[in-house]
Amino acid sequence: MAVAKQRPTIDLGAGAAALEQDLPRVLNVLGATSIEELGWRRHNRLTLLVPMSGTFQDKTTDYLLRLGFQAYREWPPSARFVNPETLDYRGAEDARFVPQLTSDACRTHIQYPDPHNNGTMVQLICCSATFEFYDVLHEVDSKFLWRNTDTFLLTINAIRKAFVSSYQGPFA
Repeated sequence: MAVAKQRPTIDLGAGAAALEQDLPRVLNVLGATSIEELGWRRHNRLTLLVPMSGTFQDKTTDYLLRLGFQAYREWPPSARFVNPETLDYRGAEDARFVPQLTSDACRTHIQYPDPHNNGTMVQLICCSATFEFYDVLHEVDSKFLWRNTDTFLLTINAIRKAFVSSYQGPFA
């Protein structure tokens, strides 16, 4: 189980194995037989790309969520919105690829201070179902802590729920 105010520990082998184990379970829950059926794709053994979209003021914008499993299942997957061409996020130049989500349970920041690298700013999906939330040593109520019985579907669903309840268009 994740621990508040403690940095996640990386375990690439365990993360890859847990993803392989959880992927069929998640597909089954979603009634799908493949990630392609959902529009998802694997970038490598530790990375899953999940398209998302939001509608604000009658305009729909597509986004690409990149999930990383470098510390999974003891910790939630890494999550950030990326440029669909580079599959990366490079700060201000890629801000338009990040949705403004403003719910209490899931909020996006395009420039959040990285407490481990003085002066550096990072993208943060401020949600207790993301790796970065713990990596920046965010405060969290114990009832919202990631449990090692959770799957990455919790992360996807938390972000999708924020799109429905509090999407404010892309950062510009």
